[in-house]
Amino acid sequence: MKVRILCIGKIKDEFYKNEILSLTNEIRQIGHTLEILEYPDEKIPDNLKDKNKELFIEKECNRMEKKITARDYVIALCIEGKEITTDKHRQFVKNAITDGYEQIVYVIGGSLGLSEKIKKRANVKLSFSKMTFPHQMMRMVLCEEILQVVKQ
Repeated sequence: MKVRILCIGKIKDEFYKNEILSLTNEIRQIGHTLEILEYPDEKIPDNLKDKNKELFIEKECNRMEKKITARDYVIALCIEGKEITTDKHRQFVKNAITDGYEQIVYVIGGSLGLSEKIKKRANVKLSFSKMTFPHQMMRMVLCEEILQVVKQ
């Protein structure tokens, strides 16, 4: 199975870098492909008005959108997404493979979230929690979750 993570921002903390690398290697050792594509986060203007917020998010997410194809099963990580179990997540992935999707693509936005265009394109909107966590930590948690999904 081919898995890709598209995300805004780079992992800066060595602990998270090492954990993500370890999880990625473990996923690859059991025969799956995991690619992580990081895109730079844009500096949020101090005077960003609500009406310009979506334009800012669209600009930030534009490069990620270009990496999504019609043959991708897209899972958008967003606050309004469903909270599901690992077993349910595994079932979504198995169904996507059965339905002929070429790869599973997870999309993680910047601090203001994902564009509406990506959320509308997503096959599933997923939330790990209604709480707020650092993006670096959530990327590590996502990699652990992917490992659990592909192990069985």
